[in-house]
Amino acid sequence: MAAAKPWIDVPCEGCDHYIPCEVDPRRGAPEFVVCPNCALKRSLSPGELSGEGGLCGCQACGHNELYSGKDFPKLLGVGIVVIAAAFAPFTNYISLFVAAAIDCVLWFLLPETVICYVCETEHRGFGNDPRHPRYDLQIADRLKYGDKAVMGKPARPEGTADGPEPEH
Repeated sequence: MAAAKPWIDVPCEGCDHYIPCEVDPRRGAPEFVVCPNCALKRSLSPGELSGEGGLCGCQACGHNELYSGKDFPKLLGVGIVVIAAAFAPFTNYISLFVAAAIDCVLWFLLPETVICYVCETEHRGFGNDPRHPRYDLQIADRLKYGDKAVMGKPARPEGTADGPEPEH
């Protein structure tokens, strides 16, 4: 079975939808994408790919600071917890342990996704080298507030590729 092509979900600047886009593992993302919802055309400036097909920069904006996380719909996670909490009094709180078990199983089964701090593009199916650490609030604050950031972590010249995990 052939491996799936890498792809990105680019947030549309005109509406709240994400634009799916396949990425060529050798050349990177195309020059532009068109939102299927509002027909807005968005230019892309793809970042660099490593020799193994890993991400050195965002495939939508080119920024080199990315973070990784589990590819899990947050709404589904909240729904599982709410349902477990609603049934907790009737199940002697066993439903909360079941929800925790479901969460644990999903943690090991679900793939990683890499997300850009700047444009929030989600990258899937790319190589694992270089690896990007999980979300770091200090990097996000520096990018959002600039010089006004109280705890902003300085940028590494190579971005977050193979960077250390945050200390929180």
